[in-house]
Amino acid sequence: MTLDQLETFIAIAEQGGLRAASKVLNKTQPTLSTGMKNLEEELGVVLLNRESYRVKLTEEGKALLKEAKDILAHVEKFQLLSKEMRMGREPRLKLAIDYLCPVEFLLKVLSQFKKTCSTTKIEMDFEVLGGSIDNLINHDANIAITPFIGNHSSIEFQKICDIKIIPLAAKGLIKNNKPTHKELIKIPQITVKDSSKTPQNIDFAKNEDAEIWLVSDHMIKKELIMNGFGWGHLEESSVSKEIKRGKLLELKLKNVKTKKMPLYITRSTKKTFGPAAQDLWDYIINQFKEV
Repeated sequence: MTLDQLETFIAIAEQGGLRAASKVLNKTQPTLSTGMKNLEEELGVVLLNRESYRVKLTEEGKALLKEAKDILAHVEKFQLLSKEMRMGREPRLKLAIDYLCPVEFLLKVLSQFKKTCSTTKIEMDFEVLGGSIDNLINHDANIAITPFIGNHSSIEFQKICDIKIIPLAAKGLIKNNKPTHKELIKIPQITVKDSSKTPQNIDFAKNEDAEIWLVSDHMIKKELIMNGFGWGHLEESSVSKEIKRGKLLELKLKNVKTKKMPLYITRSTKKTFGPAAQDLWDYIINQFKEV
């Protein structure tokens, strides 16, 4: 069985006959006819019903048509991947992304990137506080997106936007959005645990007088806050709908206020940066310029 035979089979099925298929494939009808007979003999299955004027697929042919298309699709993907490898494109990229990164913009970037680098697989690790930079420095990630870059001489970084971190509580947990310090310390503050292997001392608006609930990621944190278990800080775009619907209240506090933070795209200066990684880097920077 050859790829030419499968292409012939698919063309005849889609075009409805040898004549139309011969024009599409730019081959003579006898050549296509011989190729199909050889394929049927090899498989031991009749694929085409030749009794009528218009060639039709047999039931066996219908069942095998999808498999033939899948085989050719895998071959085309294989050829495209090998071509991109010859050009130096990486088969896989790994991103380390802080949970505070606005997801909607990230989705736009990935959608655009996949149009031009369809064979490059993307792996994403979502981290907290120092976890993204930790991933980058340990050469686990090609690119990190995080507000927390620390002080590392081995990374290159560029600011891509500002994000807002808002203190919030579920409606009904407190009387109004301007609680006193005495009222606030009675309510647990929900915070996230640093996912770095070597946690840094990052000041992130903890109320030291309040009971602290420590969780592993911002999704769990959001759910706890939404369900009235405590208050905490969340990135503005991730809770904008809930604020508009009145499910969450933005707290107006004297000591704990809305925090504006720069978000950075970063890469290691000690790790090879291939063309696919460079494309993704450029897409991310350009996407956030439009924000």
